[in-house]
Amino acid sequence: MNILYYTWEEFCAEDGIASFRALGHVVEVISFEWRNIGYDEDFEQEVLRRLRREEKGKRYYDAVFSFNFFPVISAACQKASVPYISLIFDSPFLPLTSVQIDNPCNHVYTFDRKQAEQMRREGHLTVHYSPLGVAGERIRQLTEPLYTQPYEHEVCFLGTLYNDEFDFYDQISYLPPYLKGWFDGVLAAQENVFGFDLIGDETVISRGQISEMHEYVKFQRTAHFTMDENVVLRDMLRKKVTKTERPKLLGMLAKHFSVDLYTRPKQVVPPGVREFGYAEYMKQMPRIFNRSKINLNITLRTIISGIPLRVTDVLAAGGFLITTYQEEIAAQFKDGVELVIAYTPEDLVEKCAYYLTHDEEREAIAAAGRAKVLEEFDYATIFTRMIKESA
Repeated sequence: MNILYYTWEEFCAEDGIASFRALGHVVEVISFEWRNIGYDEDFEQEVLRRLRREEKGKRYYDAVFSFNFFPVISAACQKASVPYISLIFDSPFLPLTSVQIDNPCNHVYTFDRKQAEQMRREGHLTVHYSPLGVAGERIRQLTEPLYTQPYEHEVCFLGTLYNDEFDFYDQISYLPPYLKGWFDGVLAAQENVFGFDLIGDETVISRGQISEMHEYVKFQRTAHFTMDENVVLRDMLRKKVTKTERPKLLGMLAKHFSVDLYTRPKQVVPPGVREFGYAEYMKQMPRIFNRSKINLNITLRTIISGIPLRVTDVLAAGGFLITTYQEEIAAQFKDGVELVIAYTPEDLVEKCAYYLTHDEEREAIAAAGRAKVLEEFDYATIFTRMIKESA
C-alpha cells in the first residue's frame, strides 16, 4: 500500500512510520501547522492536493494514517474517496465529537473498548476498538544491554499530576453549596475505587445534576463539534479525581519507599517524592522503565476501561509494573504473572512492599509481561489488522 502519513510531531511518529515501512508499505509523510483543530481550509486543501496525485492513471495513495483523529483530514479524504485510518491515544479526545466522525471514509480506533462500544451504540459506526501498540524491535534492541546494569529507581512513576491550567473543575467560579458538596463527595469516593466509574453512573450523578452544573460552565460553541455536555462535564470531574489522586498516592508511597517522579514542568510534587523532570520518549523512557524495580500506572480517570499506553510501554521495556485496577488490563493480562494489579490504595502500598523484597518473583513477572506485549501488542500486529479492516 501507499500510505500518506500525517505527523504533528507526536512522540511516536518515528515508530509509526518505521513500523508501516517494515511491513512493506510505501510511506510518504506530510506535516502541516494548522490553526484550528475544528477546521482549517488551507490544511484541507494541502491534503487534497496530495490525495489527487495519480500514477499510471490510478490514484496513488491507498490510505491516510494519523495518530489521533483530525476532522479536517477526514473531510479531505471524504472528498477524495480515500480511506482514513486513525489510532487515538489521548483521553479525553474532543474531536471524537466532530461532525466529520461519521464520514464513511473513516476507520477510527480508540483504545478504550467501552468508549468504542458506547459510540457505536449511538450510531457512530466508523469508530472501532484497538489496543495501543509498541515498537517491539526498537525497544528490544535498546533495552537488552540494560539488564546487567544496576537499578536506578526503587518505585517510579512517569506522568503528569494535572495541577495546571487544564483543571477546569477548580476554575468554576461558583457552584451552589449543595451541588458542590455532592460532587466533592463523589470525587472523594472515586479516589478509593479503582476500575469502576462512579462519575459516569447516573444513579450517582444524575443528568439533572450535570445539566445544573452546565449553567455555571460556559462552552465555546462551534459548528464543527457536537459537544455533549454530559460527556464533557463528567470528564471534567474525572480529571479532577486524577489531579487529587496521583499526588496523594505518590505521597502515601513516599512515606514507606523511595519514590521518583518524571513529569512535565510546573507540577506541584508531593513531599518526599523526588522529581526528575520530563523524560524523553524514544530512548530515556525505556531505560527508566527497565531500570526501576517497580513502575507505577495510575490510570487517568477519563479512561473508562482501556489499557493506557504507559502499561504497554513499561512492559515492552522489560519493566515490572504495578497498576491500578482497570477492566481491560485485568482481561488482557494475568495478575501476578505478567503484571500486578492493585485494587485499593492500601493494596498498592502492600504490594510495593512485597515485591521490593521478592526480587526473583518480581523479575519473572517483568519477563512474562515483556514477552506478552512484544508478541501481542506490536505495531506490526495492530497496523496489519487496521489495514485489513479498512480495505
